[in-house]
Amino acid sequence: MDFNQSAYNVEFFNFTPEQIAAERDNLVQALIGRAVKTTIQKIETPATTALLNKSKDAVISLMMDACQPKLDRLRELDKVNFEVPPHVLQIKDFELEQRFTSEEEEAKAAQVKELKQRYRQNLAMLAELKAEEEKYRDIEPFVQQEMEMHQQIYAACANSDIKKIYKFAMHVAKDQKLL
Repeated sequence: MDFNQSAYNVEFFNFTPEQIAAERDNLVQALIGRAVKTTIQKIETPATTALLNKSKDAVISLMMDACQPKLDRLRELDKVNFEVPPHVLQIKDFELEQRFTSEEEEAKAAQVKELKQRYRQNLAMLAELKAEEEKYRDIEPFVQQEMEMHQQIYAACANSDIKKIYKFAMHVAKDQKLL
């Protein structure tokens, strides 16, 4: 992250995503440290005190390593969520806002009115299309049944000698024309 973006985030959020991530890392490390310390206090005996205290840092380190991928993902989410996009106008940017004349405002109002009308028309068209879709969905089983019947008829015709009869009839018709 560049310095300007970081300064911008500090100005409008009073913190940066990096600060949040660092605080979270410290908090997780403190919680893990307390959990390990509490666990050691519960299971320690005079004979195991030195061994447990010696391995305490290694256990904390292993637990932090196990948490690190999740913390990295949270760091990425912080960068997305706690950053002001460059296209957003802030309060200090009001002088950059485009001012409209009364004619331009009337034109914009007319354009909004037209868009509202088109939206209503589109809603009506959408309702018609949904009704038509439901109608076709209702007749779809009948169409499927009809197509199955056609396939059965084609299969029956392919198995019979109808083609030969047709050729014979055409041949007879040609002979009749020649006479």
